[in-house]
Amino acid sequence: MGPRGGSGRSGRPVPRRDAGGVPYLLQSVADRRAPARPAAALRPVDTISFGPGREPRRWHPRNGWPGRRAWLVAAAAAVALTAAGVTAAVLLTSGPARQAASAPAVSAPLPRLLSGVPVHGASTDLFLAGENFWQVGPQPRAVASGFLVNGLSPLLPPGHGAEADQLAAVPGGVVAHISDISTGITYGAPGRVVFLPAGAGPARVIARATMIAVSPGGRQVWVQTAIQMVRNGQGVPLGFTSPTWAVNLVGRRVSPVLRLPFGLAGATGSGPLTQNLDTGRLQLWNGTTGRPVPLRMPSDASFAAAAGDRVTWWSCGASCRLHVTDLRTGADAAVPAPAHWLPPSPAYPPAMASFDPSGRRLVLPLSRADSAGRTTVEALFVADTATGTMRMIPGTLVPLPASGTQPLALAGAWDRRGLLWAQASVPDSGYYQLGFWTGAGPLRVFPPARGSPDALSPPGPG
Repeated sequence: MGPRGGSGRSGRPVPRRDAGGVPYLLQSVADRRAPARPAAALRPVDTISFGPGREPRRWHPRNGWPGRRAWLVAAAAAVALTAAGVTAAVLLTSGPARQAASAPAVSAPLPRLLSGVPVHGASTDLFLAGENFWQVGPQPRAVASGFLVNGLSPLLPPGHGAEADQLAAVPGGVVAHISDISTGITYGAPGRVVFLPAGAGPARVIARATMIAVSPGGRQVWVQTAIQMVRNGQGVPLGFTSPTWAVNLVGRRVSPVLRLPFGLAGATGSGPLTQNLDTGRLQLWNGTTGRPVPLRMPSDASFAAAAGDRVTWWSCGASCRLHVTDLRTGADAAVPAPAHWLPPSPAYPPAMASFDPSGRRLVLPLSRADSAGRTTVEALFVADTATGTMRMIPGTLVPLPASGTQPLALAGAWDRRGLLWAQASVPDSGYYQLGFWTGAGPLRVFPPARGSPDALSPPGPG
C-alpha cells in the first residue's frame, strides 16, 4: 500500500504528505509518479457521508476486548525488536519469583449463538476471514498466518490493526482484502489484496487497494484506491474520482486505469459498478473506456449486493421485496420479505451476494424490530427466485441484547457440495459459531469458538 503515517490504535494517525504537500494515506503508483498538483486539485476525502439510514459496515476496532490494546502494543514492540535483530523477552514480574498456583485456570464456556443438533467431524472447503484467515475442515484451522494473524499483518505498518473485510471466490481459491483499520477510515480502509489458494500453493499479494470487486468467472479483480485523509470530513467533493483498474490472479494489471467515483460496489462482464454513497444509486461503467453504461434498474432501487452480472436490491413500500436483476438481460425476479421482517440497513462496503451452485437461491440476513423501532432479533433466510418465496434457516434466529451495544454478524454461504453454512459472530467479544443445513431438518451446529470472522466464502472451481 502507499505510504501512510500512523501511531496505531492508541493515537490519532498522522498523515504523511505527497510532493504537493497534500496529506494522503493511499495513492496509486501512477499518481505518485505524476507531477505534483495543487492541494485544491487533488481534493482529498476522508469520511463519506452515508445519507439517511446508511452506515459503514464492519468497523469495530475491538478495543473492548480484555487486554486487547496492551497485547497489540506488546506485539508491535516484539515485531520491531525482531526486525532490528534483537531478541525480545517478556518481563512478567519485577519482584521475587512466585510459585505458580496448582489449580489450572478454567475458562467459562462461550454462549451459544445458533441452535440445532450438535455435530462433529463434518468438513467443508469454506474460507473464513476476519482478524485471521481460517479454512474449515473437520475443524477450522488458521491459514496464511504470514499475511494476517490476530488482527496484525506484516503487510501493514507495525502495530496497525488489520482485518480481512472482503472475501470472494476465484478459480482455485479466494481473494481477500486486508484493511488497515487503524486509520479510522470507515468506508474502505487502505490495505492489501491477497489470493489464498484452496490447495497447497502459496498465498500471494496481488494488489493494493481500498476496495475490491470480482468479475464474473473470477479471473479479474477490480481494485479501487483513493487519496484519503484521516480528519473527520463530510461528503465527497464534487467531481471527485478514484483510480480504478482490474488485475488478474497473479497481480498483473489487465485493464486501463479508469477515473471513477469512489464507491466500488461490484464488477460485471461489462465493467465495474460504483455506488453513490450519499444517494445509494448504482452506476455501471465500461471497463475499457470508463464511460457510463445505462442500467436497467429503477433509480430509487435500494442496492444490497452484487455477484457477477446479478444485482440484488430492495423496494420497500407497504411491504419489502427483494429483487435479483440480471444486468445482461434485464430479467428481474422479486421475492417478498416475510411479514414484520426488514432488510438490514444499507452499508458500505457491500457484502457479496451468496447464491447456491444453481444460481437460483440466495442467502441473506434479515432483522425484526419492536414497536419502538429497535432491532430485537436477526436471522438468516433463503430467498428462492424460482418460487418467489423466502424461508428462515432453522436455528439462526438470534435475539439481540436490549442495550444494542453488542454487534452481531450473521452470514451464510453454500459450499461446493451444496451444503448451506451459517455463521454467527459477536466481533466485540471475539467469538463465533458455525453450523450447516442440508435443506431439511434442523441446523447442525459446532460449539462456539474463539475468533472474529466477518465473512465466509467457498473457493472457486479450478
